[in-house]
Amino acid sequence: MVSRKTLVVSGMVFAGSCLAAESGQGDCIASSIQPEAIDLDKPRDQLARQNDLMIPEDARIASIRVLRRPIFDTTDPEQDNALYRTLNALNTPTWESALRAQLVFEEGDVYEPELISESERVLRQREYLTAAWVGVTRVCGNEVEVSVLTRDTWTLFPSVGVSRSGGENTTNFGLSDPNFAGSGKSLGIGYAKDPDRTETSLYFDDPNVLGSHWQAGFSFDERSDGRGRGAYLERPFFSETTNWRFGLSGIDDVREESRYVGAEAIADYRRSQEFFSIDGGWRLAERDSRQLRLLAGYRYNALMFDRLPNQPDLDIFPDDRTLSYPWIGFDYRQNRFREMTNLTRLQRVEDVRDGFVWRTELGYSGSGLGATEDRVVLNMDFQDALHASETNYASYSLSQSGTYRLDEDRVENLLGTVSVQYFHGGSERWNSWYTNLAFTAAHNLTADQQLLIGGENGLRGYPSEYQQGNRRLLWTLERRYFPDWHPFKLFRVGGVIFTDVGRAWFTDDRNSGPDEGVLKDVGFGMRLASSRIEVQRMLHLDFAFPLDGDDSIDDFQVLLRGRSQF
Repeated sequence: MVSRKTLVVSGMVFAGSCLAAESGQGDCIASSIQPEAIDLDKPRDQLARQNDLMIPEDARIASIRVLRRPIFDTTDPEQDNALYRTLNALNTPTWESALRAQLVFEEGDVYEPELISESERVLRQREYLTAAWVGVTRVCGNEVEVSVLTRDTWTLFPSVGVSRSGGENTTNFGLSDPNFAGSGKSLGIGYAKDPDRTETSLYFDDPNVLGSHWQAGFSFDERSDGRGRGAYLERPFFSETTNWRFGLSGIDDVREESRYVGAEAIADYRRSQEFFSIDGGWRLAERDSRQLRLLAGYRYNALMFDRLPNQPDLDIFPDDRTLSYPWIGFDYRQNRFREMTNLTRLQRVEDVRDGFVWRTELGYSGSGLGATEDRVVLNMDFQDALHASETNYASYSLSQSGTYRLDEDRVENLLGTVSVQYFHGGSERWNSWYTNLAFTAAHNLTADQQLLIGGENGLRGYPSEYQQGNRRLLWTLERRYFPDWHPFKLFRVGGVIFTDVGRAWFTDDRNSGPDEGVLKDVGFGMRLASSRIEVQRMLHLDFAFPLDGDDSIDDFQVLLRGRSQF
């Protein structure tokens, strides 16, 4: 018989074990927001599910949990059919290692909420993912668990397409996969034919070489009028907190170009380019959300031009020129972002910068380094958000590029652009207003550079290259529609009503085209974006009606194009 004393001791041991287990569980607090409950088809649902935990200042990331959803959620009756199950089975899920390689934090790092948000932004940029969510899901003392939720998209896709813009047709077909075998690496082959050339291409891109933050890639093009070769190796500023970058790239490109006058190509010529660049960057200082980076490098850019047989002689023919220069610059930025929806994408979370970026480069291209002339090279870009709220986003940008020739005491290929854009309403409603005003000024353009406006340059109701000049002004106003319509859980559909007003002209009274006045058009269109098949591009179908122009243009233009934004 078991003694009473033995029973008491056993009971105490059992009770102690239960209390210890209870105490261990009590040290951990799980978030009420868990990735399993997040609907990735509803961007506003993702934004509403933010962190609800109190996290200690010295907390460390103890574990990273990666959850990968298939292309179709077969637990949803609308998606539970033979076709969708088959596509899920045929798709190779993105490797967990490929997803972890995108994160800008690791297990053992000190928890910083900015790195969580930045990792989410990085994942949302990947072509092989339709959505991504990153958040803290459990706190245990001074340790946290971070969960990463993603959904794959079907990426192995044959492309067969016809596009029409500015009265000209382009056809293409090929096979590409931006997530080859689930690795996150991009591989593709293709064939395209447009009014200028036919082209066969092969490319490869690895955004995370051997699981690191190094990137590498190459491209190989064979054209009816030349060739193209390119390769690069880069360790970018993959995070806003990265301390340094390095880049190495080269291009060998030969193609035929056209000189336009009055919307007509008057003559073709051959353009050859040899380009090489090596550069580095260092993060110097950071205060609050502002960061300063030092940039430096060397570029070699040789452009050579040849007349073609059976082509009219051009009065002005471009001279060969070579720029060979070391350069130094800085990048000053404000690392502040806002998450919005229905801005430039259909029913997707978008990350917009709620701050400024200012980048400047200054170089000296000397004949002693192989340049054809002594030049000063100056490039500058500035972008800033004017206003960002739940329903409004406004920004402006300034850019300038060009060189100063010391031998002739003048600038060359000087190009400056100022633009302002404004979005209203799309973040909370299913419709919005968008407007953009841009002005570009050019000075002393060489014969191979032209400032054009037309179907491919913003005026959708007119042929491409309809006007040319050294000044260009374009205003666009759009009423955009983002219905919450998801046919077969495959596509997102949008609509737009638009008007474009613009003009290109010369300040010295040279002829700028068949109609030298202000050009206007109105139109409507449809946007179609896949939510399950590689989603970085959407189909644009626009019907544009010109309100000006001469008798040579059609009464309306049909534009069928693939674009990355609305």
